Amino acid sequence: MASSFLTELRRRDIAELVRFLAVGGFNTLLGYAIIVGALHLGAGDYPANVIGFSLGLPISWLLHRVLTFRVRHEISRRELVRYVLVVAFAYAVNLGVVAGGRGLGFTESPLVQLVAICVYAALFYVLSRRFVFPASDPSGAAPRSSGGSR
Repeated sequence: MASSFLTELRRRDIAELVRFLAVGGFNTLLGYAIIVGALHLGAGDYPANVIGFSLGLPISWLLHRVLTFRVRHEISRRELVRYVLVVAFAYAVNLGVVAGGRGLGFTESPLVQLVAICVYAALFYVLSRRFVFPASDPSGAAPRSSGGSR
């Protein structure tokens, strides 16, 4: 019995990770295209990165909330604050990767931007799953809204 429970839990986790990768892949390609376009227009590393992430942020939130983590409860202030904090932290790490690449002599490099996006995505998944959209129980049921902010 415990074995079948763990198998089902693993299936759900794998399915969620696949959904995250699909949504994240779409959003990453969109953001990367915007970043590269901004670089080609002369925006420079940091402005191009900010532009790409700023335009991708609301799309990412909506798709991950609805498709990846299948949240069914009402949006709460707590969820929004946590989402913003997770994005800000992961984005700071992303900029650290860009700064590190620049420090190594890779300025205005699409490859450095791609590595930075991948680091951001991995960190974003773990923190989103744990702090923004946590499952309320092992069955995968969405947390219930207590009304108002939580």
